[in-house]
Amino acid sequence: MKKIILFAILLVGGIAFTNAQCASKNQSVPTEQVVSAGDFKEVALTDLSDVIQASVKNLAGDTFDVKKVEFNAENELTKVTLVNKADASEKCVILDKDGKEVKPDEAPAEE
Repeated sequence: MKKIILFAILLVGGIAFTNAQCASKNQSVPTEQVVSAGDFKEVALTDLSDVIQASVKNLAGDTFDVKKVEFNAENELTKVTLVNKADASEKCVILDKDGKEVKPDEAPAEE
């Protein structure tokens, strides 16, 4: 009887050990996250066309401050990061070359 109990304990322990090993292999710890900026380069608002400048100023209005302006020359897109003056929340807007807002899913895919 002692041998059966000992065998059962070893069997359960072996199964638990194997499951623990499999679980640790499946869990990967990210060492570095790489986020693609989509080839947007930070530029000064004054370096962009008058149409883009007017659109950015119109978007900002009295509610937002312009935090950062980035430009993608390949797709002719401008990404503007705006900060709400009241609660400091951020809003990111992408504009095309005509100053019209482009939704992120409508922007040309990066290759």
